[in-house]
Amino acid sequence: MNLTKAFLPFLFVIILGIGCLASDSFEPSYAKAKVLSTSTTSQDSQQVTVKVLSGKFKNKIIAIEHLPSSGMMGANMFLKAGDKVMLYVDENPSEAESPDGRPLFNIADYSRSSPLYWLAFFYALLLIVIGGLKGIRALISLVITIALIFLVLFPLTLWGFNPLLVAIMISGIVSLISFRIIGGKIIKSVSAAIGTLAGVAMAGLIAFLVGKMIHLTGLSSEESRILLYSMELKINYQGLLFGSILIGALGAVMDVGMSIASTIDEVSKVHPEANFKNLYKAGMNVGRDVMGTMSNTLILAYTGSSLPLLLLMVANNVSFAKMINLEMIAAEIVRALAGSIGLVLCIPITATVAALLHHKKGGT
Repeated sequence: MNLTKAFLPFLFVIILGIGCLASDSFEPSYAKAKVLSTSTTSQDSQQVTVKVLSGKFKNKIIAIEHLPSSGMMGANMFLKAGDKVMLYVDENPSEAESPDGRPLFNIADYSRSSPLYWLAFFYALLLIVIGGLKGIRALISLVITIALIFLVLFPLTLWGFNPLLVAIMISGIVSLISFRIIGGKIIKSVSAAIGTLAGVAMAGLIAFLVGKMIHLTGLSSEESRILLYSMELKINYQGLLFGSILIGALGAVMDVGMSIASTIDEVSKVHPEANFKNLYKAGMNVGRDVMGTMSNTLILAYTGSSLPLLLLMVANNVSFAKMINLEMIAAEIVRALAGSIGLVLCIPITATVAALLHHKKGGT
């Protein structure tokens, strides 16, 4: 419990920082609103009355001419009373847009934040209720991981640092902190961290080498092209791709590393006379069982995220030879296979390190 108490101030600061980042003060041109009433003025237009719920114009009642077809392509945004929406607020419109200089309000999208916050709260509650102290430690670890990504990885990448190198640094810090908080014991935490870092490093190295061989640019996604052409940011897009592969594999590799380290730790408690060979064999047996399901997890996760793209290819009868040579497909294949290779390599490394440390320390 002392460990948890020691991290509570840090946890409070991180939550406060993330809350500030998510607050309306960082997006002064947007405000939440609730739809009070609607009326159809024409086939393609709605007259919508809303009450502003946040920001400078809070509690103001506004009538807005809304075009349902202005939403996402293929999904008309027909509003009804009670809907929560996000308003785009233009406080300095041109004279042609607003002759009297009054701010202009437009409905940008549905407001989705409240259900997401409740979902996150429910997840945190489950961790604490079911996991107890372990759940609290897992929650602290998760918050620190999210904070490092948002407050370190993203700013350093935007400042021009190589995202791959930053991702390696973040992975090391996350592994060491998470295993120390969750695992507690030095030997178990160190062996799991070493195995995880080795596995993730191999995944990053393989992704880098293969990515160079097949000329991945990191610009296959629409988001990357927006960053390049619309925002003109000086980002290493290849490094961003390889860094995303490394971060994506980190969670699964950490899971495998901790499972093996915990197994060897428990075996050494029950059988303090166990030698290196016995401990290593126990770790490998568990590792082989975990390997199949976790490899499927990575492959299925990346396949699931690319499902619309793959369906588009199949619907248009794109040949396999053409499909596999498209950069967007090749990048996902490298992402899935490099992460899976790192996961597999984590198993013998963690088992070796954990068995060696327990054997030398007599199982303590």
